[in-house]
Amino acid sequence: MSRISKAYDLSVAQLMSFYQRLNRPITYPDGMTTTLGIIYWGRDEHLEAIESALPRLLECGLARFSTVLEAIRTPGGSKKLAGRTGISPAVLRILKHDLEMWLPQAVPLSQLEWLQSRPELLDALSRVGLDDQLAVISAGQSPEQRRTLAQRMDLDPVTVDEIVRLCDYYRTGKNLDHIRAKIYYAMGLDTWQKWAEGTSEGIIARFTQYIQENRLEGERLVPWPKEVRNGIEWAKLHLEIFTVEW
Repeated sequence: MSRISKAYDLSVAQLMSFYQRLNRPITYPDGMTTTLGIIYWGRDEHLEAIESALPRLLECGLARFSTVLEAIRTPGGSKKLAGRTGISPAVLRILKHDLEMWLPQAVPLSQLEWLQSRPELLDALSRVGLDDQLAVISAGQSPEQRRTLAQRMDLDPVTVDEIVRLCDYYRTGKNLDHIRAKIYYAMGLDTWQKWAEGTSEGIIARFTQYIQENRLEGERLVPWPKEVRNGIEWAKLHLEIFTVEW
């Protein structure tokens, strides 16, 4: 398991604090309120049932998020665990959805658009055993590690920086083809640090300018303030879990 995968693979004992963080209201000076857990299923009304499931998961030796997900990934596995522990199928469905959302998904580097037109880079990465974005991020977390990678692959350090930056941007392995995600990266909002330090007003203004300058059609391309603020808060959380140093 890669270093970044281990960082996200939290202990089951942390499950309650994980959900409490996701469900904590975030209120802005203008009165807008959001939470990180908008796309997660485990809400406050489910937490008592989830908390009661924790000791039963631990008794079954399911001590990490990944081991719980593996046990309930299929309908048959979920049914078996429900019968063994007495945990309700409804709770297990919530956990399956949310743990799949949380744990990063390894994506073959050949699926990253920026690398698809650069087969020589894919070959160089493969030669040093780096075949997905999580492996690249783990191997290039610090400037010193990236310099070492550049030497091993006989590549320009600037190119290696860009490869790691791209992989870290898509660290979750989800929404690879989302049009706004591509625009954010192209306009320079390409690290979690830049997101965490941004404001919704500044990001939206920059986004609007970019699509006007590049004649991209569709006003709805411009994100809503709540969407951008949610992205900023997620960036802060991702940096708490695993930080690539720039």
